[in-house]
Amino acid sequence: MKSGVRETIGKTIMEVLVGYNRRGGDPVNQVFLVFEDGTYFEFWGAQFNCAGGVDRGGAAAVIAYVERSCGSEVVSHYREARDSGADRD
Repeated sequence: MKSGVRETIGKTIMEVLVGYNRRGGDPVNQVFLVFEDGTYFEFWGAQFNCAGGVDRGGAAAVIAYVERSCGSEVVSHYREARDSGADRD
């Protein structure tokens, strides 16, 4: 994943928009996060599957879930600048 996702840290999401290309060309699916400061970030790809809703837990819970339930690994972990921890890339 491109590192632009790091730029979303600390921003407040005001709107979420979902696009779908009915013609089947790229990008097929798009998700836009629109932020309070008038900027937006786009996720896009051939397939997205969303969870049923917002889950409780922080970064440690997400890492445990990814590693235990999905058999995957977290390959990037970006934190807000005020956090003293280093980025996990």
